[in-house]
Amino acid sequence: MPATPRGSRRTTLDLLRLALISALVVPAAMFVPTTTAHALDGIHHDPTGTDDLYSAEPTERAPRDPMAGDNVVVNATTWPIETGQSVWVTWTKNGADQTPIGASWDYNSGNNSYWKVDLGSFDRGDQITYTVHADVNGGNQKSTGPFSFAVTSWSHVTDVTAVTDNGTSVDVTTGDSAGDFTPKIRFAFPSPDSFRMQVAPTGNGLDISGGTGYTVTDSASELRMATSDLVLSVQKNPFRLSVYEGDGSTLITRHYDPAAFHNIGWASDGATTVTKIEDHYLTPSGERFEGFGERYDRLDQRGHDVHNYVYNQYLDQGSVGRTYLSKPFFLNSAGYGVYIPSTRYSIFNLGTHLADMAGFTLDTGGALDSTLDYYVFTGSPEDIVDAYTEVSGRPLLPPKWSFGLWASANEWNTQDEIEAELAAIEQHDIPHSVMVLEQWSDEATFYVWHGAEYQPTPGADSLSYGDLTFPPGTAWRDPAAMVADAHDQGIRVLLWQIPVLKENFDTNPPVPPQQHLNDRSYAQSEGFVVGSGHGGDYRVPSGQWFGDSLVPDFTDPDATDWWMSKRSYLFDDIGIDGFKTDGGEHIFGRDLEFADGRDGAEMHNAYPNSYLDAYNDEVQAKTGNDGTIFSRAGTSGAQTSSIFWAGDQTSTFGAFQEAIRAGLSAGQSGVPFWAWDLAGFTGPFPSAELYLRSTAQATFSPIMQYHSEKADPSPSEARTPWNVQARTGDSSVIPIFRHFANVRMNLMPYTYTEAVRSADSGVPMMRAMSLAFPDDNDAAGWDQQYMYGEQLLVAPITSAGTSAKDLYVPEGEWYDLWNGGHFSGPGVKTYHAGTDTIPVYARPGAIIPLDLGDDYQLGSGVGNDVETHTNLVFRVYPSGASSYEYFDDDAGVHRSVTAAENWAAQQVEVAVPALGEAVTLQVASTTPAAVTVGGGALAQRSSLAALVSSADGWYWDPVQQLTHVKLPSASTVRDVVLSGVDKAAYEAEFAGQVSTAANNNHPGFTGTGFVDQFEAQGDAVEFDVHADATGQHRLRFRYANATGSTATRTVRVDGQVVGTVSLPSMGSWSDWGEATLDVSLAAGSRTVRIGYESGDTGAINLDHLVLARP
Repeated sequence: MPATPRGSRRTTLDLLRLALISALVVPAAMFVPTTTAHALDGIHHDPTGTDDLYSAEPTERAPRDPMAGDNVVVNATTWPIETGQSVWVTWTKNGADQTPIGASWDYNSGNNSYWKVDLGSFDRGDQITYTVHADVNGGNQKSTGPFSFAVTSWSHVTDVTAVTDNGTSVDVTTGDSAGDFTPKIRFAFPSPDSFRMQVAPTGNGLDISGGTGYTVTDSASELRMATSDLVLSVQKNPFRLSVYEGDGSTLITRHYDPAAFHNIGWASDGATTVTKIEDHYLTPSGERFEGFGERYDRLDQRGHDVHNYVYNQYLDQGSVGRTYLSKPFFLNSAGYGVYIPSTRYSIFNLGTHLADMAGFTLDTGGALDSTLDYYVFTGSPEDIVDAYTEVSGRPLLPPKWSFGLWASANEWNTQDEIEAELAAIEQHDIPHSVMVLEQWSDEATFYVWHGAEYQPTPGADSLSYGDLTFPPGTAWRDPAAMVADAHDQGIRVLLWQIPVLKENFDTNPPVPPQQHLNDRSYAQSEGFVVGSGHGGDYRVPSGQWFGDSLVPDFTDPDATDWWMSKRSYLFDDIGIDGFKTDGGEHIFGRDLEFADGRDGAEMHNAYPNSYLDAYNDEVQAKTGNDGTIFSRAGTSGAQTSSIFWAGDQTSTFGAFQEAIRAGLSAGQSGVPFWAWDLAGFTGPFPSAELYLRSTAQATFSPIMQYHSEKADPSPSEARTPWNVQARTGDSSVIPIFRHFANVRMNLMPYTYTEAVRSADSGVPMMRAMSLAFPDDNDAAGWDQQYMYGEQLLVAPITSAGTSAKDLYVPEGEWYDLWNGGHFSGPGVKTYHAGTDTIPVYARPGAIIPLDLGDDYQLGSGVGNDVETHTNLVFRVYPSGASSYEYFDDDAGVHRSVTAAENWAAQQVEVAVPALGEAVTLQVASTTPAAVTVGGGALAQRSSLAALVSSADGWYWDPVQQLTHVKLPSASTVRDVVLSGVDKAAYEAEFAGQVSTAANNNHPGFTGTGFVDQFEAQGDAVEFDVHADATGQHRLRFRYANATGSTATRTVRVDGQVVGTVSLPSMGSWSDWGEATLDVSLAAGSRTVRIGYESGDTGAINLDHLVLARP
C-alpha cells in the first residue's frame, strides 16, 4: 500500500462543499462492488508518482506538469474496497475557491478502488491548488493534499535589443514573445573551433565563460562573433543564429527560421517557474544524427525522438528505444556536434515535429532562473568526440589484462565450479585473462561470501577475512586460495555488486542475515541512504529491479567510505581485482534528496555515475591503479571510471545486430571500452553458428567476454566453448574458439595501442563507418561493419544461415588480414566466410603491431601473458607513405613506425624504432632481391624455421606473401630497405572465376592455391587491381603449363583488349613460369581479365598476377 496519506480536518466550508457535491459522487459510489462492513482506511494521490518516463502510476496527475490547454485529470485510490465510498476534489484557482468536483469510479484492483477527477483545462499563469478527499456514506473522511501546479505555455525570443561583450563571453538580449521576461543568450568560446551557448529566459543565471580569442562586429541588423575557425552570425530581427567555418561563408548549421517555428523557446507561467527550455536548428535532408549514448535500434536517429533517460530495459532494447547508457550528445554529419552538460531529462526531436527541424528540450526542474547550457563542437567526427571528452571527461584506460578474454556465468556459485572452469581453461588451452563471479555473495550484504559463518558486527564496523569461517560442505572452502590460484594462471577476478540495501527476501536467502539488518539500520540512522524528499528514506519502486530496497547515497563521502569499508577485505585479504558494478538505474522521483543537494530529477541519470565513481576510486586505490570495474549504466562522464557492457541480450542474431549498433553508438558518444555478452546471455541456448560468429566479432572488439544469466540451470547454460560444444554437438566449436582466443592475444599490441589512443582522445576503438569515413557518403549506412582502431575494417556475419557477407570497402587498396587478398575500393565486396573466419581488411598503408607464435601466423598460441611478447611483429601493408604510433608499454612511450613504398623503383623502406626487445617485420610484397638494415646487407634465411632460430635475417613466405625481417633489440632507429620488390601478388584463387576452379594439388604455388580447369573457350579469371599511379605497368602472370605446347590468353583491362600473353610449356604442372604484358593504366581501381577467347589455345593453371612498374 502507499504510505498513509496526510489527513485534513473537516471545516464548515468542507461541509457546505460536501452537500453541494454529494449528488455528483453518490452515483459513482453506488457502482463500487460490495465487500464487507462500511469502512475507509485511506486515500492516496501522488501528482508526479515516480516520474518514470515509460509508465505512469494509477494515482498520478495527468499530465504531471500541465500546460495551457491540457485537460488535467487527478487520479486517486481508496482502500479497502467498500460500497458507499465517495471521492472529490476541493480546489482554488489563483487563490479563489472553486466549485468542488466529484470523482468518477474507474476500477477496482486488489484491495483498492481507483478514481478519476476531471479538473478541465487552464490558461498560462493559472496557479492551481487542490486537495483530494474521500469518505464513506458521509463519514470517516480522509484527505490528502494540498497539491499545487502552475500552468505554463511556450514563449520564445524575438528581436535582439542589446549586445554586451564581457571579454570572455558575449551577451545578447532579446525580447520575449509573451512579454514577461528579458531573455539573454550568452556565447563563449572554449576553443577556436567550438562555442558554448547559454539561454536564460529571465536574463538571470548566466555563468559560463570562455577564452578571449574572438572578435565582435555589431551592426544594426547583424552581430558577428569570430574566432580563427568559426564565424557566428546573429540575425537581429528576429534573432537567428548561423554558424560558419572560419571563412565566414561556408555554412555549418543555422537556427530554424523563426518565421516558420521558433528556435529558442521556454515553457513558463510567466512569473514563478520555467520548466523547459529548447532550441531548434535547420536540418537539410540527408543529415545524420548519431551518438546519444548506447543505442540499439539504429545509428542515425533522424526521424525519431531520442530520450536522454537511463533505464533498466531487460532484453529487446532496440524495439522500444531504451538504453542503460544515455548521453545528451550527438554528432551531425554536417560537421558539428552538440553536448548538453546536464543530467536532467532531455529530448531530441530529430525531424519529427517538422521534417527539416532538429531540436532539443531540457527539463529544468522548475527554477525561475533556469538556463539551457550547451556546447557546439565543429570539425571531423574524431575532432568532435575528442572535444566532447575533453569537456565531459577522458575515458579511463583499463589495465592491459582486461583486453584478454573474460569468462563469466551466473551459475558458477561454488569453489568447486570455479576450480573446474579454471581447469577446463588449462585443459583446452584457451587463453583467458579475467573471470567474473556473480553468485559469490550472500545476496543480502553483497560483501559476505555465501555459506560463510561469522559473528555479526555492529553496522558501523567492518568484517575481515579472518572473521569468516567456511564449514565443510559449504560453497566456498577458501576464496583467498581460489583467487590466488586464478592469479597463478594469469587470470584476474572480479566480483558482482549492486548498489542497494535489499528489502525483500525469498529463497536466496529466505530471511535477511543479522549483519544486513545491522548495516541497514545503521545506514538509515546515519542518513547514508537517499532521502524521499518527504521526511523519510527513498525506496526503489516496487515494480523495478530490487524494488522496495534502500539506496546508498554515493554523493555523501561518509556514506561512500562506510559502504566501501565493508568491501575492503576483498582486496586486502583475498586479492580481487575489481567489481562488476551491475545496475544503478534505481532512482525514480523528482523530489528525492541527495547529500550534495541534487534532487531526484538530476540524479535519475547521474546516480550510476556516482555509484561507478565510488567503486572505481576504491578499486584504483586498492589495486594501485591495476584494477577495473565493469558496468552497464551511466550518462556523460561515466567513461571516466569504467568499462561498459551492453546489458541484457537474448541469444539471437537479431540481438547480435543490436549489440553491434550499441557498441558503435557508445563509441561515438565517448565510451570506447565496451563489450557485450557474446552470443547473448539468455533465451534459447545459442547455436554453434551464432556462438562462433559472435566469437569472431568479439575478437575484434574492445573487450571480449562471454556470460550467461540463469542461476541454477540444468543442463548448464554457461557460454564456455566446452559447454557450447557439448550442448550443440558441434565438434568444431572448441578448436575454432581457441583459434579466435589466440588471435585476440596476437592482437594485444595493436589492441592496447588503440586503447591508449582512445583514452587520450576519446576516439572509439570500434568506429562506425560514418565516424571513420565522414567524407564517404556511401559508407555511413553500413552499421554491421566498423573499423577496429585505425587500421582494421571488420565486417562480422550477423545473419543466420549464410556464409556470405556484403561489406563496403572505402577508397584505396585493402588487404585481407588472413590471406593477403586485395580489394580495391570504393565498392561492395561479397566475402565468403565459414564459421572459422570473419571478414577483416587492413587499410592501405596499415602498420599493425602483433604478438605471434614461432610460426608467425595469426591464431598461433602465445598464452595469456600480456606483459611479454613471444614475437613482437609489425605487419606492414605498404601504400604511399604511412606511419603508426605503437605504444611501448614497458617504456610507457609511443614509438613511431614508418613505411614508404616506391613501386616504380621496386623498393619499400621501413623505419623501425628503438626497442628493448627483438622485432620482426612482415611486409606485404613479392620476393625481395635484397634486404638491408642501415645500409648493410641482411642475410636471407632458407626457411621460416631457420629465421626463428637466428638472431636476425629475412625470409619471404610464399603463402602469406610477407617478407619477414627479423631484427634484434636496439637503442636507435633502424632503416630497413627491401629492394627489387613489387606490390604483393593478386592471387588467382581469390579472383573472380568464370568456368574455372581453385585447387592446390601441385606444389610451388603462392597463397593458398591456384586456378585450374582453365582450358576451354570462355574460361577466364578476373582480377580487381589497384594502380597507384597513372602510367606504364607490367602485368606478370604466374602460371603452369605441362601440355607440351605454348598456350595463349587474351588480356582485357576494364573490358578493353590490351594484348595477348604467350605461356610456354614448363615441363610439369609443378613448374611455374611467368608471362608478362606491358600496359598503360590510369590510377585507381581497374579490372584485369585474362581469358580463353577466340584464337587462344592450350590449358594452363594460373597462380597469381603481379601488378608491377616496368
